[in-house]
Amino acid sequence: MKESEKLILSSQQEGNDTKSFALQCKALRESRSERFVEDWLLLLSKRYNILENNHKYTITTQDYGIVDYFPKANKILIRKDNNWIKPGLKWIIANLTK
Repeated sequence: MKESEKLILSSQQEGNDTKSFALQCKALRESRSERFVEDWLLLLSKRYNILENNHKYTITTQDYGIVDYFPKANKILIRKDNNWIKPGLKWIIANLTK
């Protein structure tokens, strides 16, 4: 069972609405990370050098330089321009999987 599924079950069993909402938010963030790892990480690692550090993925590209992707927040930092892009996964699909 995935971590996001465990968090969803915990939120459904929680009696306090505030705690239940917090668990649902955590489940959403975790599902974003799981989706990236399962669907896109292998594809990208064939083309680019990718390092994982504390839930952040650093992708070294020739066109954009070093790009940091934060899957739980779905944000990208392009270091060369110091530019934040959201939604990050949509940008990765459009620009790095050509």
